[in-house]
Amino acid sequence: MVNHEFDGVNLGDERLRKRCLKVAAGIQAKPEKSFPKQTESANDLKGLYRFFANDQVSHRELVRPHINRTVQRCRLEKVVLVVQDTSSLNFAKHPGVTDLGYIDKSERKYGMLFHNVYAVSGDRKPLGLLQQQVFVRKTKVAKNETKPQRLARKRESEKWEKGLLASQQELSPHPKVIQVADREADIYTFIEKIQEVGQGFVIRCAQNRSTLNGTVFTEIGRAEIRGGGQIEIARNGRRKKRTAQVRIQSCTVQIRAPQAVNRKGPALPVNMVMVEEENPPANIEGLCWMLLTSEPIETVEDCWTVIHYYQSRWLIEEFHKGLKTGFNLEERQLQTKTQLEKVLGMFSVLTYHVLLLRYYAKFPSGTPTTSDLGFNKDQIEILKFKFPQPDDNLTPGKLLFLVARLGGFIGRKSDGTPGWITLMRGMYDLLLLEHGFITAKILMGKG
Repeated sequence: MVNHEFDGVNLGDERLRKRCLKVAAGIQAKPEKSFPKQTESANDLKGLYRFFANDQVSHRELVRPHINRTVQRCRLEKVVLVVQDTSSLNFAKHPGVTDLGYIDKSERKYGMLFHNVYAVSGDRKPLGLLQQQVFVRKTKVAKNETKPQRLARKRESEKWEKGLLASQQELSPHPKVIQVADREADIYTFIEKIQEVGQGFVIRCAQNRSTLNGTVFTEIGRAEIRGGGQIEIARNGRRKKRTAQVRIQSCTVQIRAPQAVNRKGPALPVNMVMVEEENPPANIEGLCWMLLTSEPIETVEDCWTVIHYYQSRWLIEEFHKGLKTGFNLEERQLQTKTQLEKVLGMFSVLTYHVLLLRYYAKFPSGTPTTSDLGFNKDQIEILKFKFPQPDDNLTPGKLLFLVARLGGFIGRKSDGTPGWITLMRGMYDLLLLEHGFITAKILMGKG
């Protein structure tokens, strides 16, 4: 996998290219460990730090081969969902790092932000990064900022249009590309730009915009009920996993240009789908999504498709979690923002593989071959030895189940499918066993 996603990396030096592959392979083998534990010797550790400090190495060149692979994978899909979202990295524990900025309103958290443009298939298969923007906030916006000052200031919200244009440049001409984003992307000019370039969108509504016939909230509130059904609400730190019974409403609205943009713009035709939970449990805020979309809403099946597209946004949350929890990105100690950017780029490519494993573990029938997962012959033999099978027909789904077993997954009916952390631990153990296996073969050969 490392060789495939980093194949063609252009660092201007063959030695740097080989070092890149070695560093990435060491990190992939022990994702949760520190840099000293991800290298085999003091010289390797020194080489790792020199690699990230080298001016010939850039974030852009580290992610470029992966983006090229992402584009290739997108070409095979009928629908490509381009999920955009921003996350932050808190390096307050490492105050010596230069060129960072604040990442929260209190300015107590110190670090950098990154905005990801991530491609996903229509059935939620991760396809990879199309763009990654890294930036810092150096100063707060003044409380007494005037309207001319605000309009003249470079705004952080430009990241959405940059992501849109990047996806357009990389994927054009693809027949069906849909931008998917949460409430932060509910921006009139962003939606206008999406329509201008000819892509689709599913964006969660954040504000009660004016329409030609009232507001978006009033219009969707009196819209026809298309049907209902159930939605699985995933567990997070604040809530338990549960199933919500919902009703679905839909309508078409004409959104007026806001006065804040200081111009007269056209009213934008936008479809809306509202998903609202019926009779939520006591003391729990019921689910309510109001989705702005370009997609058809004529039937309840159309509406469910829109909802399905929006739910794919959760994959980018998993991507952020993988970077921070799976690879302990915020614990990495380097000297400059530029060095951390390079680490972020490499870790982002490796996180793609983790999410892919999880997808195939959840939908094993969608896995064409074992080579897609990056398993070699030695790894397959180790799994067969560790977990004897009644036959040699080890499908990709079975292989991933065995990897999860290595990671501590029991596989009871109540356990569901293995998560990416379990798969990461399993892959780590598998790579350790492989290292021992290869060493044994070498020693036996010498004997």
